[in-house]
Amino acid sequence: MQIRKNRFETRMITLTASLTALYVIPRTIILDRLIGINGAITFSGIITPVLGVFLAPSYGIFAVFLGTMIAAIIPGSAGTLKFGGLDFLGGALNVALISFLVRGRRTEATFIYLASLGLFVINPNTEIFVGSNFPSLPIPFQWFSLPSPPIPYLWLHLVALALLVSPQTRNLGDRFSFGSRRDLAKAVLVVAFIGTMIEHATGGLLFASLFGSVALRSWPFIFLVYPIERAVLVSGAVVVCTPLLLASRDLIARFRSQEASRVTRN
Repeated sequence: MQIRKNRFETRMITLTASLTALYVIPRTIILDRLIGINGAITFSGIITPVLGVFLAPSYGIFAVFLGTMIAAIIPGSAGTLKFGGLDFLGGALNVALISFLVRGRRTEATFIYLASLGLFVINPNTEIFVGSNFPSLPIPFQWFSLPSPPIPYLWLHLVALALLVSPQTRNLGDRFSFGSRRDLAKAVLVVAFIGTMIEHATGGLLFASLFGSVALRSWPFIFLVYPIERAVLVSGAVVVCTPLLLASRDLIARFRSQEASRVTRN
C-alpha cells in the first residue's frame, strides 16, 4: 500500500514539474499592457485548463507559483512580477477552480469564486458601476458620446457565475475523459471562461489594494478592454488545450482512476 502511495506521489511530482514548464511558456508572452501601472497581461491563461484537469488544487497552485517565479527571471520575459510578487494568486485561483470543477467539487469552486467577487466589491478602491464615468471621446468626437446608464463593472464576471452554477459544469470530468471532440472543446471553453474571470477579479483586487488612487481612475478604461482580453484568452485555451487533452485521454483516465482509488483508501 505504501509503495503504491509513493509511486503515485512520485508521478504527481513529475507531472507537476512538466506542467510547470508548460505554464512558463505562455507566461513569458505579452497579451496586453496593464492600465495605470507598469507590467503586462500574459497568455498564461490559455494553458490553465490542462493544469486543472491533471493536477489536484494543491499541486496546481504550486505549479502556477513556481511557473510564475521562473518566468519572471527569464530575460526578455513579459511575465515580470507585479503586485509585489502576488500576481501568481490570479493564476493559482484559476487553476484551483478548474481543478475543483473537473473533480465534481462545484461547491468549493463556487465558494472561491464568490469570495473573490465579494472581496472585490467591498474594497473601497474598486468601481461597482461604470457608464456615466466612461472616458470622454477626443475632439471632435465628443459629440458622439451618448448618456449611458450605470453598468455593473463585473457584468462579465456575473455571466461566468451564472455559468458556474448552471448544469454546464456538471460531469465535466467525464467530458474531458470520454466526450467527443466537440464536447471536449465545450468543456474547455466553460472552464477557461470561468477560470479567466476569477483570475481577472483577483488581479483587479490586487490592483485596487496596492494602487488605490490609480485604480479609481482606471476602472472605466479597464471596463472597455477586459472583455476583449478575456475573449482572446478563452479562444486561445480552446485552440491550444483541446488537441492536447484529446491526445492525453488515456493519461487523464489513468490519473482520474488513481486519484479516485487514493481518495477511497483514505
